[in-house]
Amino acid sequence: MKFGVCVGAEVDKAIIAKRAGFDFAESHCQKIASLGKAELDEFKSAGIPILSANCFIGQKVVGPERNLDLINSYLNELFEKADYIGMRYLVFGSSGARNVPEGQSYEKTYDEIVYFLKECVAPKAKKYGIIIAIEPLRKAESNIINTVSEGARLAKAVDSPNVKLLADVRHMCEEGEDLSTLSSYKGLLVHAHTSNPHPPKELDKGRIFPAPNDGFDQGSFLIPVAEAGVEQCAIEADCIDFETDCAKAMKVLSMYK
Repeated sequence: MKFGVCVGAEVDKAIIAKRAGFDFAESHCQKIASLGKAELDEFKSAGIPILSANCFIGQKVVGPERNLDLINSYLNELFEKADYIGMRYLVFGSSGARNVPEGQSYEKTYDEIVYFLKECVAPKAKKYGIIIAIEPLRKAESNIINTVSEGARLAKAVDSPNVKLLADVRHMCEEGEDLSTLSSYKGLLVHAHTSNPHPPKELDKGRIFPAPNDGFDQGSFLIPVAEAGVEQCAIEADCIDFETDCAKAMKVLSMYK
């Protein structure tokens, strides 16, 4: 398995990730969409593949504030730039964009998300050969699509080879999901986010980088992820010291390559 780390759009972090031995970096869709060519070229020159990006969209894709013209304009910009720097996976978490609005039904919102992914996103993803990975989010962040099974149902409703599924260990643990079930999502699961989802309380952080002897068994997540056919996984976690955290994480993750 290839391992990456989330770096936002910070070139310095991408360089550190390469030096630490990571295979790729995961960026930030909205930031990438806002960059000019010179900035994109600088990011490309970091010497590490920018394989994926999260934070797919900031605009509302459901409810009365949804503006399809603005959404499609943004998506055109995003996909063109993502393709330019070689991205192959874009992660659709984006709780603020997809949450059920006050006064609107779950069912109507769900149908609007399906429409957004099927009619707005999937054709552009197909054009550029990019995969969208739906990210289920814990209830503390989102009021819709909270579990891997719900994410799988959504992906099946969209019914596109370019719209698949992501599993994030922190969200799964907080929702009490069984990590071992991930092996059953072969053909749907295409990307993953890992971390130590149970950091010491004194750190006051929701999740931290994996580290040797940190009390969390990465194999309990990464092995079933690999059994599902996923070929890459990125660390998405709170940072204490990025360079030190990267070095410690690779000591743990390298045994699962």
